[in-house]
Amino acid sequence: MNTNLITRRDFLKYLTITGGGILLAGCRSQPLTPWVSTVTVTPESGIIREPSATPSSLPGPTATSTITPASAMEVEYRPKMAAGETFTLPLPLTDGGMPLMQALLNRHSERTFSQQELPVQVLANLLWAGFGVNRPQTGGRTAPSAYDFQDVDIYLATAKGLFHYDAGNQCLKAILSDDVRPFTGVQAFVATVPVNLVYVSDYSRMASASVEDREHWSWAHSGFIAQNVYLACASEGLANVVRSTINRAQLANRMGLNENQHIILAQSIGYPAA
Repeated sequence: MNTNLITRRDFLKYLTITGGGILLAGCRSQPLTPWVSTVTVTPESGIIREPSATPSSLPGPTATSTITPASAMEVEYRPKMAAGETFTLPLPLTDGGMPLMQALLNRHSERTFSQQELPVQVLANLLWAGFGVNRPQTGGRTAPSAYDFQDVDIYLATAKGLFHYDAGNQCLKAILSDDVRPFTGVQAFVATVPVNLVYVSDYSRMASASVEDREHWSWAHSGFIAQNVYLACASEGLANVVRSTINRAQLANRMGLNENQHIILAQSIGYPAA
């Protein structure tokens, strides 16, 4: 059996939500702290073993994830997840990327995509850039919201199902195993693009606001998030386009949303077509 010793960051490039496998773990229960270790990859068995890591920087164990720094850690690959299962995303890489002014120069909409899947690390970077937690002490986010309502949730529609992004724990929760991408818009490409993000505003979090303000703010908040994702895509060399032409009633039914949850925008993301 051949094994290769690689860094954790390089290994995460092998993992994809929309493709061959996903890294199963529980959501973090402690503040996010970057950490570095090495892993030994055994492709034939689909198992990784992590021989060592820095104990003080490991995320805390949860009911579905146990990390023992002194011993090996085994993680199973699965093509899909059952509804309710969660897995932890890698921490965002915030020490690199394209300079802001260059990202602004390169930002544009694109509607043709390759079928190449997004590595989990890239997806984690995009989600965090869009509406992740950048001030753990206060729960502050990367995009503003009126009165700090934080009403917008990000859902991911992929070939492997529908997921909800839990920004506080930097993890994804499986909502459906069905492929709902065709319902996220009217354009043909939405059915095959690797990732469609769906921005959903929960009006119940803005209970003190007027109906008019809820409508205005939900669109503004979603726009801030979409622009963050645009800039992150420019930095990552990804194609993307934000969309508002959606059969919202049909998609909301498929997603199982309640009467307080309103679909605002969708954003398709993938590598550019060759």
